[in-house]
Amino acid sequence: MSIEIIVMIKAKINSIQKINLHLHSTASDGAMSPRALVKRAKQIGLDFISITDHDTVDAYLENDLSDLGIKVLPGMEISSTHKGHDVHILAYSLDIHDEGLKKLTEFYHVGRRERAQKIVDKLTALGMPLELNEILIFAGEQQLIVRPHIAQAMVARGYCANKNEAFDKYIGNYRPAYVSKPEMSVPDVLNVIRQAGGKSVVAHPGKLYDVSYLDAFIEMGVDGIEVWHPDHSSAQVQEFVEQAEKHGLLQTAGSDFHGDYDRHNLMDIVPVTEAILASAKELWEVYKCVLHRN
Repeated sequence: MSIEIIVMIKAKINSIQKINLHLHSTASDGAMSPRALVKRAKQIGLDFISITDHDTVDAYLENDLSDLGIKVLPGMEISSTHKGHDVHILAYSLDIHDEGLKKLTEFYHVGRRERAQKIVDKLTALGMPLELNEILIFAGEQQLIVRPHIAQAMVARGYCANKNEAFDKYIGNYRPAYVSKPEMSVPDVLNVIRQAGGKSVVAHPGKLYDVSYLDAFIEMGVDGIEVWHPDHSSAQVQEFVEQAEKHGLLQTAGSDFHGDYDRHNLMDIVPVTEAILASAKELWEVYKCVLHRN
């Protein structure tokens, strides 16, 4: 076998080296459009990413990202609930046209708009009137409203100095204008992901209300754990790696990037291990199988 062929084979095998599997675009609450985000990832040397917007795959439905010279794995970050507490599930390698997935995203799209109106009503009662149209200005083309969009509208109105103040004083969890978002149970979300041909990963488990919930999710059949996240301590990373290894689960890593303004502006320095790279490559192979089934 010639040296040139050996080099080509090795290049193909090792084509996934620098990754970031947790990024947000303007399709939900990120600051960059999907195409701009992919171009940035390419520019800084990443070769495998996933845009994981909240409760939507519109980044992929509304944009052709296949011509930008980088592997882009379809994904999303799905809201769910367990014992009354928020749980985020990353879904990868999805058939983005799956009917069950469409129903899930519509459920959240409608529910988030209804939630936003309830928050607006509470803010108005607190002496801070807002109109839904003022919030939609910040919600992007898909008009999927999340709380940061409401916070931006509050800052624009002069009610708060910044988004953190809006959350801390008014719209954060259990603050005066808080309204819980529509959510499905973890088992129901895992089932939708499975039916769409995808793989499920518990997002930033270090942020769970009770980290022991992770054991329950493993019993429910989750496929992986986001072992590295900017909010995880080194001790937590080691703990999650050990749990993943014990149960034979996928290991992923991502920066939770929303934009240059964000404290999670770590788009290009996500650390990877051999296990994380192996999981990334497996997710890519799963996605190629999903493509072939359609």
